[in-house]
Amino acid sequence: MSKLNLEGLMGAMRREAEAFDHYVEGQREFEKAMLARDWPGLERAMARLEGSSAEITDAEATRASFETFYRLETGIMTGSTTALAFAIPEPERSAFTDLHRRLRVAAMRARLENDSLGEYATASRNLLGAVLEELFPEKKGRMYGKSGRTVQPGHDALVLNTAL
Repeated sequence: MSKLNLEGLMGAMRREAEAFDHYVEGQREFEKAMLARDWPGLERAMARLEGSSAEITDAEATRASFETFYRLETGIMTGSTTALAFAIPEPERSAFTDLHRRLRVAAMRARLENDSLGEYATASRNLLGAVLEELFPEKKGRMYGKSGRTVQPGHDALVLNTAL
């Protein structure tokens, strides 16, 4: 059995975990800029996140390709990554399972950061809606566009003119 596909798979897993780590760093930069209301910093953080997303996509595609090649090589076409790990001889098996664990943790951290930012945005939107409703009870449920006409409120981002 060739070690070339296994080494490629492990290298791809390492790159993907690093890409998730970069993404989490970008999310934290985004959060800091958002809380500080640093709009240029927010734009830079969004650009960084976009680059990190592309990096994750590329790394995931590479990992999937190497995993397919390694599964073909071992004959284990179905089953979990744990089942695949049993086909790997020691000491590579330990390194493989450590990398798999690192990749899963990195992906979980990214998801938790996303959830946290989403909850913050939802709480902010709800608070702003409650404040506006309290200040203008006669306008309850109405949102106005740039033209001054009523628009249908949605769950999109709400941008207010600072003159308010």
